[in-house]
Amino acid sequence: MSYREPVYRRNLLRVLLLLTAVSGFVFCALNVMRGMVILGLVELLAGAYSLMLYQLVPNARNLNRWILAYLIPFFTIMMFALAQPGTSETVFVWVFLIPQVSYLLTGVARGFVITGVYLLTSAVIFYLRFHDSGLLQPVAVANVITCALAVWSFAHHYEYSRARFSRKLLRIAERDSLTGLLNRMRMAELVESEVRNADARKQTVALILLDLDHFKHINDQYGHPVGDLALIHAADKLQSVVRKTDYVFRLGGEEFCILLPGADIAGAVEVAENVRRSLQEGGFRVEGREIPFTASFGVAVSGADGLTMVDLYHAADARMYAAKYAGRNRVVADDRAVTETPEFLPLA
Repeated sequence: MSYREPVYRRNLLRVLLLLTAVSGFVFCALNVMRGMVILGLVELLAGAYSLMLYQLVPNARNLNRWILAYLIPFFTIMMFALAQPGTSETVFVWVFLIPQVSYLLTGVARGFVITGVYLLTSAVIFYLRFHDSGLLQPVAVANVITCALAVWSFAHHYEYSRARFSRKLLRIAERDSLTGLLNRMRMAELVESEVRNADARKQTVALILLDLDHFKHINDQYGHPVGDLALIHAADKLQSVVRKTDYVFRLGGEEFCILLPGADIAGAVEVAENVRRSLQEGGFRVEGREIPFTASFGVAVSGADGLTMVDLYHAADARMYAAKYAGRNRVVADDRAVTETPEFLPLA
C-alpha cells in the first residue's frame, strides 16, 4: 500500500462492511417476519456480500475498486428498499448517510457524482410513493430538501478541505524545503516501485548519485546563504538536463540523486555526463562574480547491481566515492575504480 493512500479509508470501509453485514442480517429477519420476503432475501445477500468483502479488503491492492464494489450495491439496495410499498416513510432517513459515506470513501469528485445520483433517485422514489398521501406539504418538503443540501454541502466542504490540507502535508513530507526537489523518504518508495515496474517490463532502472566537489569551501569562503543559493542552482541544472519521466532528489547536504526509469547503463552514463558538463560550465554568480563548482558521480543499474534500493544505492555510492578518489568531476559506472579506492575518503 502506498503511503499516499488515505489509510483511514481502508479502516472505515471495514467498519462499514461489518455494520452493513450485521444490519443486513437483522433487517432480513425483521422484514421476513413482516412478510416482506423478497426484501429480506436481498438484505441477507447484502449481509453475506459485505462479510465476504470484509475478509478481502485488508489485502486488496486497488482499494478504490473495492470501495465502489461496496458502495454501488449498497446504495442500490437502499433505493430498492425505499421503493418497496411495505416500507414506512422513516426508511428514507438512510439517504442522509449517502453524502457522508460517499465523500469519506471516494473523495470530492466521485463523492459528488455518487451523492447527486442517489439523492436524486431517492427524491424521485419518495415523490412517486407519497405524492398522493398528503406528506408532500410545502414546509415538510422545504425542511427535507434544506437538510439534505446542508448535509451534502458539509460533506463536500469537509472532504475538499481535508484533501487540500493532505496534499500540502504530503508536499512538505516528500520535498526538500530548500530546493523543492524530492527528498530521501520519497526516493525509497519510488526506487522500489520503479524497479518492480521495470523488471515486469524486462527493462532496467538507473540510479545516479552525485556529490558537489569542495562544497565546504563555498560555505566557508562565501557563507551558508551563498551555499544555499549554490544548491538551488545545482538543483535547477539537474532538472534542466533530465527527462520529464526522470526523478531528481536532494538527499541531504550537497548530495543529490537522479532516478532514470527504463534507462540502461549507457543511457545513465550519458545523462550523468550531461549533468557534469552542465555544472562545470558554470553560470552561478554572486555579486557579479562567478563561483565555479563541479560534482562527482556514481552510476548503478538494476539487475547487474541488484533489485533493491539498498543494493543500487550502495553500488552508486561506492562508485561516487571512487570518482572522488580519482580526481573528482567525473563519472564512474563500474567497479574497476572502486577496488582502488581507500576505505576512508573525505567527500568535501
